[in-house]
Amino acid sequence: MGSVDVPRGILFHEYTYDANGVCTKANCIIPTNENHRNIELDLQKYLGQMIAEGKDEKGIALGLEMMVRAYDPCISCSTHYLDVKFRK
Repeated sequence: MGSVDVPRGILFHEYTYDANGVCTKANCIIPTNENHRNIELDLQKYLGQMIAEGKDEKGIALGLEMMVRAYDPCISCSTHYLDVKFRK
């Protein structure tokens, strides 16, 4: 078990090995996962603000995507974290 400071926060990692030294289990908690709750809360607050300002759907989607990227998630999270859909 260990932790290491990485560019986006702290990476926690834990490994289990069998008698032959083969890794049988790995548990990694990446910094993006640590930020999920704060990202969600910030998105909710920012969405309300943008709606109050009268932003259009394109502006809202762009604003929410920018909010996620402000947390500097890994590249896969920054491109797949958010799928904005509007209901009519």
